[in-house]
Amino acid sequence: MRTVTALDVRRRFGQIIDDAAAGERIVIERAGQPVAALVPLADLAVLDPDGRRAAKLGALDDIRRLAARRPFPKDFDPEESVRAQRRLRSAAIARPPASR
Repeated sequence: MRTVTALDVRRRFGQIIDDAAAGERIVIERAGQPVAALVPLADLAVLDPDGRRAAKLGALDDIRRLAARRPFPKDFDPEESVRAQRRLRSAAIARPPASR
């Protein structure tokens, strides 16, 4: 990650934009303090809190829709299910590999 001053941005805006478009992350400083950042557009999806929130809410909607189509049995205990899966995983890890 490169750091540039606000004055550098004014002088070389086109070059700095090209560098960011090529994948470089650039921090802009004013009076020695970071005030902004330029990131490649591809990174914006990762950094955008609204987009991340929308994706998480969409995933929850998908889970609700799938659960409505195929509900769990009434006696299903999710906590016990997770514990059983963890026990199986621990047993598989603890078991020595079969020798040939």
